[in-house]
Order: sequence, then C-alpha cells, then structure tokens
Amino acid sequence: MTTMPEDLRTLVLGTTTITSLVSTRCHYNHIPEHSTMPHVWFRVTRDDEELTMDGVGGMHEADVDLECAGLTETSAQSVADAVKSRLHGFKGTMGNVSAKGVFVSNKDDNYIPFSNQSDEGVHVIAYSLNVWYST
Repeated sequence: MTTMPEDLRTLVLGTTTITSLVSTRCHYNHIPEHSTMPHVWFRVTRDDEELTMDGVGGMHEADVDLECAGLTETSAQSVADAVKSRLHGFKGTMGNVSAKGVFVSNKDDNYIPFSNQSDEGVHVIAYSLNVWYST
C-alpha cells in the first residue's frame, strides 16, 4: 500500500504539463545528488488523523511544504504555475486515497546563490499545501 506522499507525487506527475518541465524529478524529503533542474521537492510537516466522538477515523488533514526550483526564475515560475494549477482545489482520486481537498497557499519566492561570491544560483518558489484526504 502506498503512503500519502507517494500518492501526492503521483498526482503531481500525473499531467504532461508538469512532466514536460520536470520529467520525473519530483522528490519527497530528499533531493538526489545528481538531480537536474528544474525539479519539485516536498515534505510533509504534519499529518493528523481526525476522529469522530465514536473513535471512527480515516479522515486526515496534512500540511505539506512544496518547492519548485530552477536555474532561472522563468523555469522555476513555469513549474510553480503548473503545480499550482494541478493541485489548487483538487478533489478526487489521489493514488490509493481519496483527496477531499488540496489547497495551495503562502507563495514564497527565494534565490539561493551557489556560493557567497557567485551570481549563479537556484530560484525557488515555495508553497504551503493543506491536504484533506481519507484512507
């Protein structure tokens, strides 16, 4: 059985709009040393299972940090736009879980130089995701 992060990765890569930009470079919790750009990286910061008063569970609320990185601002923004278009307001099947709602918020732009004395670096556009899903 897959986990919610695997299902979210499948959802992100489930459209040619995104895969035409990043291929399969959507990484969970870890970026391989030789991953080229642009790419998507994400981590789950919280995943709580909600319970009814009768102790019935299965509904989860998760918070996810997601970053779209590229060597140019344009490439990072293109990936970020495609990811937001794919995820914001999504409801439906997400791998082995049912997404009740995926919400994208808190856009944050950043630039990270490769070294202190370099003009070259990585453009990063980050989002916060709030994911409601049932198992």
